Amino acid sequence: MKAFGLVRSLLSLALCKTALSWDPTDSLMDADSAATGYLPNHNMDPSVITGGAFGQIWAFTVPTSSVGQTEQFYAKPLVYTPSSIGRQVVLAFSEQNRIYVLDAVNGTMYNMRDMGQDSPSEAPFWVSDLGSCNDISGTIGITGTPIIDNTTDTVYFWAKSYQTPGQRGYQNGAYRFHAIDAWTLKERPGFPTNVEGKFADNDNTRYFTGGGVLQRTSLNMINGVVYAGFGGHCDMYNYTGWVVGMKASTGDFVTAYSTSAGSRAPAQDGTWNGGGGGCGIWQGGSIISSDNSGRLFFATGNGYRTTVNGQTAASGRTHLDTLSECMVSMSIASNGSITQQDYFEPYTYQAIDSADRDVGSGGVSILPFSGGGVNRLAVTAGKNGQCYITNADNLGGYKMASGGGDSIIQTITPPTGTAMFGNVGAYPLEGGYMYITPVGSPTYAYALGYDSSGKPAFSLAGATSDSSAGRVGTGSPTITSLNGQPGTAIIWMSDPDNGVRAYYAVPNGGKLTKITLPATPVLPKFQRPVFGNGRYYTATYTGQILGFGSPVQLPFDCGGPFNFGEVSVGQSQTININCTAKININKISNITIGNVLYNASLASLPTGAIKAGTTFSFPVTFNLTGYVLDAGSTSSPTIQPGVQSGSITILSQNGVTGYSNQQPLSVTGTTITASAFAAINPVNVNFSPLVLGSASAGAGSDNTLVIQNLGKGNMTILGYGYTINDPTSGTAKFVNVTVNATGQYRLDANGYFTTTDLPALNSVIAGGSSVIVHMNFLCQTLGDYYTTFTIWTNGGMAASVLTGSANAQPIALLEVSTNEGGWNTISGCSDPTVDCASQIDFGTSTGLTNQRRTIRITNNGGSDLIIDKSKPPVGTVLGAENPSTDLYEGMVVKAGSSSTASIFFSPPSTMLNSDPTVYSGAWTLNVNDLTWGVHILNFTGTLQGARVGPTLADGTPRFKYLGCYKDSTNARLETTSQNNANNTNGACQSYAVTNKAAFAATEYTTECWVGRNIPSDSLKVSDYLCQNYVCPGDSTQMCGGVGSYALMWYDTTGYFPSNKSLSKAFQPPSYKSVVGNYVYYGCRTDSTSSRTLSKSIGATSTNTLESCATACKGYTFFGVEYGTECYCGNTIGSSSGVGVESTCSYTCAGDVTELCGGSSRISVYALNGTVVSSSSSTSSSATGTATSAASAISSTAVSAPTQPASVGSYAFVGCYNDTVGARALVDGNTQSDSMSVESCAAYCSGYQYFAVEYSAECYCGNKISNGGAIVTDGRCNMVCNGNALEYCGGTSGLSLYSRGNTTASATTSTSSAASSTLTSTSKSSSVSTSPATSSTSTTSSSTISSKVSTSSSSTTSSATPSATAVFTCPDSNNSTYTSANGKTFLAECYIDHAQGDLGGPVYLSSWATCAEVCSTTTNCVAFSWQPGTLSPCYLKQAVGAPNSNSGVFGAKIIAWPTTSSSVISSSASASSTQSLSSSASTSTSSLSSAGSTTTSVAASTPSSTFLSSSTVSTTSSISASSSLASSSTSSSSSIISSSTTSSSSIPSTSATSSASSSTSSSSSVVVAATTTSSSTVVSSSTSSQSATSTSVSSNQAVSTSSTSQSSTVSSTTSTVATSSSSTSSSQAATSTSTSSSQSTTTSSTSKSSTTSSTSSSTSSSSSASSSQAVTTSSTSMSSTTSSTSSTVASSSSSTSSSQATTSSSTSSSQALPTSSTSKSSTASTSSTSSTATTGSSTSSLVSTASSSVSATPTLPPWSYMGCASDSTSARSLNGTSTTNSAMTVEMCQTFCASNNYPLAGVEYSTQCYCGLDLAPSYTYGQTGCTMVCGGDGTETCGGRSRVSVYKNNTYVQPSLVQSSGAAVLQGCYVDSSSARLLSKYTWTSSTTMSVDACVSTCSKRGFAVSGVEYGGECYCGNDIPAATSLATGTWECQAMFCTGNTLQFCGGKSRMLVYA
Repeated sequence: MKAFGLVRSLLSLALCKTALSWDPTDSLMDADSAATGYLPNHNMDPSVITGGAFGQIWAFTVPTSSVGQTEQFYAKPLVYTPSSIGRQVVLAFSEQNRIYVLDAVNGTMYNMRDMGQDSPSEAPFWVSDLGSCNDISGTIGITGTPIIDNTTDTVYFWAKSYQTPGQRGYQNGAYRFHAIDAWTLKERPGFPTNVEGKFADNDNTRYFTGGGVLQRTSLNMINGVVYAGFGGHCDMYNYTGWVVGMKASTGDFVTAYSTSAGSRAPAQDGTWNGGGGGCGIWQGGSIISSDNSGRLFFATGNGYRTTVNGQTAASGRTHLDTLSECMVSMSIASNGSITQQDYFEPYTYQAIDSADRDVGSGGVSILPFSGGGVNRLAVTAGKNGQCYITNADNLGGYKMASGGGDSIIQTITPPTGTAMFGNVGAYPLEGGYMYITPVGSPTYAYALGYDSSGKPAFSLAGATSDSSAGRVGTGSPTITSLNGQPGTAIIWMSDPDNGVRAYYAVPNGGKLTKITLPATPVLPKFQRPVFGNGRYYTATYTGQILGFGSPVQLPFDCGGPFNFGEVSVGQSQTININCTAKININKISNITIGNVLYNASLASLPTGAIKAGTTFSFPVTFNLTGYVLDAGSTSSPTIQPGVQSGSITILSQNGVTGYSNQQPLSVTGTTITASAFAAINPVNVNFSPLVLGSASAGAGSDNTLVIQNLGKGNMTILGYGYTINDPTSGTAKFVNVTVNATGQYRLDANGYFTTTDLPALNSVIAGGSSVIVHMNFLCQTLGDYYTTFTIWTNGGMAASVLTGSANAQPIALLEVSTNEGGWNTISGCSDPTVDCASQIDFGTSTGLTNQRRTIRITNNGGSDLIIDKSKPPVGTVLGAENPSTDLYEGMVVKAGSSSTASIFFSPPSTMLNSDPTVYSGAWTLNVNDLTWGVHILNFTGTLQGARVGPTLADGTPRFKYLGCYKDSTNARLETTSQNNANNTNGACQSYAVTNKAAFAATEYTTECWVGRNIPSDSLKVSDYLCQNYVCPGDSTQMCGGVGSYALMWYDTTGYFPSNKSLSKAFQPPSYKSVVGNYVYYGCRTDSTSSRTLSKSIGATSTNTLESCATACKGYTFFGVEYGTECYCGNTIGSSSGVGVESTCSYTCAGDVTELCGGSSRISVYALNGTVVSSSSSTSSSATGTATSAASAISSTAVSAPTQPASVGSYAFVGCYNDTVGARALVDGNTQSDSMSVESCAAYCSGYQYFAVEYSAECYCGNKISNGGAIVTDGRCNMVCNGNALEYCGGTSGLSLYSRGNTTASATTSTSSAASSTLTSTSKSSSVSTSPATSSTSTTSSSTISSKVSTSSSSTTSSATPSATAVFTCPDSNNSTYTSANGKTFLAECYIDHAQGDLGGPVYLSSWATCAEVCSTTTNCVAFSWQPGTLSPCYLKQAVGAPNSNSGVFGAKIIAWPTTSSSVISSSASASSTQSLSSSASTSTSSLSSAGSTTTSVAASTPSSTFLSSSTVSTTSSISASSSLASSSTSSSSSIISSSTTSSSSIPSTSATSSASSSTSSSSSVVVAATTTSSSTVVSSSTSSQSATSTSVSSNQAVSTSSTSQSSTVSSTTSTVATSSSSTSSSQAATSTSTSSSQSTTTSSTSKSSTTSSTSSSTSSSSSASSSQAVTTSSTSMSSTTSSTSSTVASSSSSTSSSQATTSSSTSSSQALPTSSTSKSSTASTSSTSSTATTGSSTSSLVSTASSSVSATPTLPPWSYMGCASDSTSARSLNGTSTTNSAMTVEMCQTFCASNNYPLAGVEYSTQCYCGLDLAPSYTYGQTGCTMVCGGDGTETCGGRSRVSVYKNNTYVQPSLVQSSGAAVLQGCYVDSSSARLLSKYTWTSSTTMSVDACVSTCSKRGFAVSGVEYGGECYCGNDIPAATSLATGTWECQAMFCTGNTLQFCGGKSRMLVYA
């Protein structure tokens, strides 16, 4: 009997804490650490609460939420007094991650924090991301109740959000641990912290993933470590339980323990849905409990698939891997880490698991009751309806009792047997009580007693008269007392439906007496009132915090409560109560008494007025005279011994306002008798019904009763008996209790009721003591049974009725209603251990309908059917009508009865022809019928607008709704109209098809407007404005709105809203710039008398540009006129003049998209390259020879028109949409028949923008108006009237230019020649300059003798790198681009990656320039470029989720440079857009007796190349040669570094390097051209004298100087695998260099001799270097047969013969670090060259080092990328993986290459991961890759959560196939094996699958839609899946390669690429 220990400890704690800043009445956590629920420290006086003045004192309603959801509070509020203000406040924490600080007295909000507005944002996690789990609605934020450290004013909690802000999906969910100031709410330094990917202490393969778990338990802090429990979301995903401990002072991770882990637990397989172990820790929100610093307790839920114990008994001290349905004790080490110490698992746990009846639905309460060797009790109560009472120091293990039962102290089954959640409560005074509230049941009070061995045991002592809510959510009991005084205890309950309820804690006559409280609204689940100083607080379900207390002060100070002590029956006791008036009192009007046992009189109180300060007294009597003991007699009045509480209230009339007119007083006394007094409690013992055939039925049902001696004298047991009559009746027939051979006492005639521990006859029970008797009901025969157990003593007779029943098992029948009013049966699961799903479809609705389906569960069995799991769908369109009250968890369906629930589908209105929208919701159900299984009812309903108008081939509508637009008679939206008295939207759409219009608009009921004008966004208005006019042809449709509003529809085959572009068939007619071999020459005048072209083909109705070109084959010119006419000729007629372009406006008769001249106007085309003289009609083709007279004659070469990249200070931005009624540029305009880009630029000088349109129009402006935006449909295709070689916009298309977006770039070159003769002959030379690039080329055609010739050109480079790669969308999608510093970008059209921005945008003129800036910006890994007005470029530090955005051209880095590289490449068509172009030119030069320097550099821009995914790249360069003779033919010449040193130490801004600020003699830097022929032989013979040169450079370039004398140079250059051969001899070559830098310095002396094509050299070197990099000194001898050009080192095809060559250079530069580091005194370095299968050759450096461990072995073709972060929850490399104890880097590389992945990563010594790219949010540059490889101690293989990543440089990137034949990619869809998206035909292949093979297979079988999935699966059907099945992006389907073509993606796991 040691129940008072807790009181003493709590009081001493309160006294101790008063020395600190906090108030003793504060609530720092969820109740108390031991989870007893007993709180004596809050001044909760029953007399004040019942006195009449107690009520609601304030209500705080939360501000409007930004997420649009009702704010909910599942975490309990806390009450605290911060040291900074000394005033008590209430802190509330919401599911929207918002926190509030409120005044505890009046509710004023002091502070608020919305973490969704933090930077970075920690917006709450959306419940919709979980799919069908709606336990918490709306959002999930702070769920587990926080805890406050009063020594630091710090609040600790966990909040759920997302790993990457803004990126949704449960896989991206994350928990962060916070520490904030309790007053300011500001984060403590170093917080928050994240534990994503942390490994469990008990299993290093098990890792934490926040997205799939819920932090539901309340927090506890022990020894400075904060502990929290994690469970699952509705048993979804890997819902393994976790306990996580975090260091309070720093936020550091301390410990994590997984409840299902180890070798015998289900293995975690790296997926979200596989490998989970269950055993979640959620506890109905209860605290992780602890009674001392060395241990903590928790309870777990159901296991998953595999559990360890099975049927084998096990000690709780033996480690258990699968803690399923357990009560667990964990030992806490000094460092805070935890280990399994003890557990209890019910012997029926497997049945509990199967029925999903979690033991862990409640927490563990550590009760301070002791006796019989038990020091404390550990108690938990669960969903299975049983309460387990164990020894906290020896929990009981599994099946450790005799017979394989539970070895625990007691199992209690409350009378109703329904589920229980949360903790039990305890009251340690007045004998001791424990409280339990099952679902839909009364709150039961169990009195503490002791069994025959002295151990604590409980018996039912009383219950409330009302019941809790009939659904899940009633909170844990909380018990308060007024400073620990007996008689003042109140039990508090939070009921989700009935609000806060309170009762006197000690039962009176078997009842818990209710205390009337102010009403409260609906409450959240599992709450409890939180207490302050005489007040309590609660959160509501509707987003309020309420405060309750006494609003006014009391008028008297009377003290109390008043205790009369023990009074014998028949006696009385009187005490005087002294009161002092606080205020002036007019009079005391009355006195009321709440218990008849107490007497007081108004006459004893003062009469008249009472002055403030006056003291008076009056007597109160505890009067038991006239009462007799009730020991079964019928005498009256009767009374039993025990505590008698009451209240007295003085009513006053006050002279001062603001004070209560009621003064409550609490009184208590104890009734006693000197003799013995027998009692049995409870008077009715109801045994839990037996379900015959169940796991527990064999052991029977247990219960207890207490034999009590309520008197003071000893009580002697005289006899036991039983009867079926009323024991108080004189005719009752008793049978003596007998004992059988096994020691069982039979308590009924059948022997169904038995006990083994009745006290022996004549044994004595001392006064005030009791004995617990354990009973059992065991019966195998169906029926209901009862008996009355009776005891006779010297203190009277006492009796208790025992009842029990044996029933058949419940049998569940699940049905769904039909539309006809009947029912369809939903079958049970074929395998009850596996979830089964059923589809229930509402069908398709056109909107504004209201449908209902009802599900019904019937119990056809013989015992209670209990709904163990119920997760209803919640939604506004589709959901359960009453999700909280229909088929709720814990509901009991009696045998033979049914219960129903309704699901509604009420879709909103939708537009005609709208795409189907599928709404869905799942209801998950399970019951205690073990043959039934978990049922998932998937409800779906489709909303689709009525179909009108023309249809496509598949029957779907051709037209879709675009919006409501404002029309105007001054500027119509469209150009063609009709007035139709029977107008409908469908009729108008048909009219559009007839007129080949892309748009149809209905207006003013009868009007239909059609055309091809793209409506401006500025004219779009709200849809409701178009809902006024009813269509005359269909009253259900609307045809426009009042105020000239038109309903606009678009033809899906002609217009694409995403980028506001028209398809080719619907684009306005235009000429074509190129037709076959002909290019557009222009619009010319023509007449019948003098034809422009002499040969007439005639007029036809099928005339097109193509047909005319074919007819005129062999002629130099062809022309089309009047739409139908075709002409040919070799000359232009002399009378023909230039016509205005707009007059050639007739559409071709055979193709309305083409223009074929006009009336007396002919559209003329000329053979490409034709030269037309302005003074002569003679012309020649490009292959001929042009002869020009000495006189001035102008000749023009006819070629395809282009869009000038820049004009003066303006740069081309793009093609923009424009409309006549709403111009994009509005500040100025002009028209001209001689319009050109240049003339418009001049006209608009001073404006920010200018644009040309429709050949002749010019517009100016300082901003872009009326929705002008970039378009990519090719509409800007009309040549300028004044310049046929330029484009001047098009129909509704602006060629737009902007000022200030250009970036200049240039080269400085100085050349001198002494005593030289230079002869040059040139044919047709041209220099092309692309945007942001300036280049200069000089060709001399003269003879110079004995003199010096110098040429120089100079331009300045800006700070921003520029690049000229032409990037267009969608043509360049999935192409790669390599920047100047060697970083490779993957182009992503219309993709904008979420979040991760590196500050604000930079404004750049081109996509390629954006790439260059990103490549040189620290931490930049991706970018989004928006072509347009300012062309912003957003640099990103993380690759977030891909979001579709038609205005964005994006890219991400997929490869980094690893060694020195200057990557040069050209496309297979031998053209590079970043090159200096020499069109069709041939140049020959010879140099003799020369000491000459010639420098030719294209531009000082970074050397970067745009490379498509199928490019063959070849580069040839010749550098640092003393003499040169070359001959080349080229269509494009790549920019190649001019330096002989090509190194990553050359920054991107000077990649063309050493020619830049140097003067040299006898040195040449040559740009070699890539040729279109297979090979070109270049040879010359040169003799040169010696010369000397010195250069010094102090910048970011490389400077080289040399002196040489040479003769005879021969080389061969090939465009595919560049090769060279040479013959030379040389002697004594010496080179010295000194460098002070962060680079590698090498000095060497070599002597070489080369004969034929073999070179051998011997060199010795020495160097001096001060650097932070590697210094290498080497001596080497090499022999080279041939030299192949390298894309890395830009020196090749060069051989020289020289004597005495000396070079000296000094440089200071900033180098890129090399990718490997070795410690060695000597190293051998050789350069090798190899040719890749793509046609490019690569030079690699191979080093041999003597150090013991190499961090980054990089053997070709692999290069080291770096050390990257990783997480077990979502791998950074997520392709495939393997683990091998003998892992090496090479093994991993081989494995990844064999699986077709370019990236290989080694981790944790033995793990290998492969992938296509580093996953979003992971970065290189980490530390921690220090663990040696398992198979090679000289290599490192990553580390813990760190992966060493290598890249295969020869890898060819697989592509996402956009189309196959006529089938076009529709998107990436989420598929399911249980409900396939395409199910008509299936084909699988592990070797031959490809997109083409699948499309072909489906097509041959007559199916229009095909889909590839899982690499080798092909599915066919006829319907494109619904848009609701679309994945987040196509990147989700770029997961698995096709088995028959590894260069194609074939979807992924449950991800299907669909083609149609």
